[in-house]
Amino acid sequence: MYDLLAKLATLDEAGGLAKERSVLLLWFLRNVVGLDDLDAYEFICDGDDDNGVDALYLEPASGEDAPETLVIYQSKYTEAPTNVGVTSMTGLISAAAHFTTVESLEALLSGRVEDKLRHLIQRFDLVRKLRAGAYTEGRLRVRIALITSGVLNGSAKRLVASTNATQRPGYFTVHDLNRLGPLAQAVATPAITTADIEAPCSADERIVLGTAPNRVVMASVRAIDIVQWDGIDNRTLFELNVRREVRRNRVRDQLDGAIRRQHEHKDFLAFHNGMTVVCDELVLEEDRLVAKKPSVVNGAQSTIAFARADADAELTNELRVFVKFVEVAGRPQLAKEISWRSNTQSAVNARNLVALRGPQQKLVSDFAVNFPTITYETRPDATLSAAAGKVISNDDAAQLLCAVYNEQPWLAVKRLALFESENHAMIFNESITAAHVVLVDAIKQVVESEKARVPQAYRKSWQLTRMVLIYMVGQVLRSDEKLRRLLLDPATATADLVALAASLRQPSRIAAATLKQRYDQRARDSQVDEFNVDFKRQDVLLELRSRARDNFSLAATLED
Repeated sequence: MYDLLAKLATLDEAGGLAKERSVLLLWFLRNVVGLDDLDAYEFICDGDDDNGVDALYLEPASGEDAPETLVIYQSKYTEAPTNVGVTSMTGLISAAAHFTTVESLEALLSGRVEDKLRHLIQRFDLVRKLRAGAYTEGRLRVRIALITSGVLNGSAKRLVASTNATQRPGYFTVHDLNRLGPLAQAVATPAITTADIEAPCSADERIVLGTAPNRVVMASVRAIDIVQWDGIDNRTLFELNVRREVRRNRVRDQLDGAIRRQHEHKDFLAFHNGMTVVCDELVLEEDRLVAKKPSVVNGAQSTIAFARADADAELTNELRVFVKFVEVAGRPQLAKEISWRSNTQSAVNARNLVALRGPQQKLVSDFAVNFPTITYETRPDATLSAAAGKVISNDDAAQLLCAVYNEQPWLAVKRLALFESENHAMIFNESITAAHVVLVDAIKQVVESEKARVPQAYRKSWQLTRMVLIYMVGQVLRSDEKLRRLLLDPATATADLVALAASLRQPSRIAAATLKQRYDQRARDSQVDEFNVDFKRQDVLLELRSRARDNFSLAATLED
């Protein structure tokens, strides 16, 4: 298992991180915590002056009255699956004390501290919150987490248990090789490896349909029994689930909040949609059922949410959900189809909700009249894969328009947020036509063609870097009277796409050269280049904009 983990958590996948322990932590934040691939970089602060904090993350409150939780991470990427003892934990336990009082946190900040850690403390506004009594009054909680490729020895396990007993359940969590290894295995090569699961329920709490070996049983199951099922912790229980665990979003936060409102547990059965479990065989007894070789194909998010609540001692006996158990012995294709069909109800997002509204339908009609060879896609549509001609999706268009016309690349990277009410109205305003969309798409195509001019390090996070380049091209166009006409009159500009691409070539190369300047300067000054974070910061992007404009002006002067 160690070899597999080492293969997955590598420097090649780290996008610029230099330290092995940071690489392991980045892999964890992406694959276990579920942070966006790019966002995960922002929370890693590992360095010589990190004071025992390798990453810092503020979990938002999961309900109206729930507290925020500051998670302090430490990572130990061992050279082999060696034992991890108490000495590897004392520093992490001590580090937590810095974040419980304003005096201790200010004392930390007064000394030598990694710039990244200092930035995160400021970003989370921790000094103000502590001064306002957020920790003492319970509005802010702290927990610690050790991520290691080693294996805890007995003394270390006892220290974790005693720390949680002194603080609270779930205060100190450890992911060692025994937990990370199976998770890495599940990500790499999915297979059902879980033990049989048990669901205590009487005969009058379940309905049985069909005959063995392909029965369907609907049962009312307590959440406190579900969390005992094998394979939740390492996610192997969800091997046949087409979505596995979703990244943190509004729906997940609402689910967490609902579970923690204990007064609603008696009604949870009424408003929860239920779960689906496929298995090879069901054993029905008077007071329980047993599922052999099980997999939760629908309801992974609920199962994981129950486990999170159980770790915080928030579950009660009253919280029940309906679970549909389906026997699929000898019918592997049936198991796959149940998984696919029970998950086709993809969550409705903001993009879906605006698809039939006026601004989007106006663009659909505009494309049909003025750009008949281009299909403007307002929502996912599988039939478009066989359609002739070019397809431009409206979520691509939203990002490009936001970066070029709204001049907000720091917002443009937040793809789905662009369709929220105020942002959608700003981006797809009444002046936007199909020609505007075609123009910004042409900028993207030219930027893609100049990719080789961008430093290799920046290409590792190409979607982010590309958005920065597109923004800079737009800014160069604005700085030149002749080129500005392309933005002001996109209908004329897009009448000849070949000529348009030629006009965009030099601005694209200027943008690429500007990023190379940044990269070379950082290398000469021996500075860590945290471009994954910087390229989403407004101040950094405005500085790059100014430099790109200056470079373009200089190039024009030299040509003259």
